[in-house]
Amino acid sequence: MTSQLGNITSGNATLVLTAETVFPSGITLQQFSTDQAFSMDEITVMETRLGLDGTLMAAYVPSSYTVTLNLEASSPSHQQLTTLWSAIKANKRPYECKLVATLPAIKQIYTWSGGTLKSGTIVPPGKKTLEATAWKFEFADLNIT
Repeated sequence: MTSQLGNITSGNATLVLTAETVFPSGITLQQFSTDQAFSMDEITVMETRLGLDGTLMAAYVPSSYTVTLNLEASSPSHQQLTTLWSAIKANKRPYECKLVATLPAIKQIYTWSGGTLKSGTIVPPGKKTLEATAWKFEFADLNIT
């Protein structure tokens, strides 16, 4: 019996981030953390409750999309995201961001838009070796192609 071997690597993924006026042409993110390059938080699509009579009620609720990027301390992208953080801090305003993740292994492109940098590890944790930094973005929309 022959079965096809599935390819689920994220090693050939590319992520491009744009941020209005800071990176308008986009930057290709580099040097992701070994254990986790990026992740998206679970999203809630339904608000539910059970009435006293045992009837379940449900309603769609819109949710934002939280995406975390994990970068090695030596990543040139760490410095670029620090530049974005500095612009937000100096100008006290959000910068609209878009993130496009291309995953050839599963033939998917994820495009998050209408977002901004929410939080970031500006200083890498100084343990035995410098640890990865985490950068959280909050987006209004997600398109999957």
